[in-house]
Amino acid sequence: MARYGNRYFQLEPRSENYAPARGKVRICEGPDGRVTIEYRGHAVRWQEIAAPARPITQEKRSTAVGKTAKPKWVPPADHPWREAAWRQMARKTQAGAGQPRSWDLPSAAP
Repeated sequence: MARYGNRYFQLEPRSENYAPARGKVRICEGPDGRVTIEYRGHAVRWQEIAAPARPITQEKRSTAVGKTAKPKWVPPADHPWREAAWRQMARKTQAGAGQPRSWDLPSAAP
């Protein structure tokens, strides 16, 4: 199937086995309105068809509207991850208490 503007064309198979699936075709419209479809440089027979209907089921519509954002999970205060982070911060503050931090020192730039 190929679409040109608001028109849909069903391509006829070039051989008994297959039609050009997902291939690029060239659709040419002459000044008189005549349409020609080419695949790999050769003309392809075609039939104009009605636009395919896109059914929207009630299930799809209700899930799209009723979707809510899942809240971000935050570990509780007594979670092991938090305890490890607190221990690491305590070690850093104890180890660096006597040394000035680099961002505390005066800068040479104005």
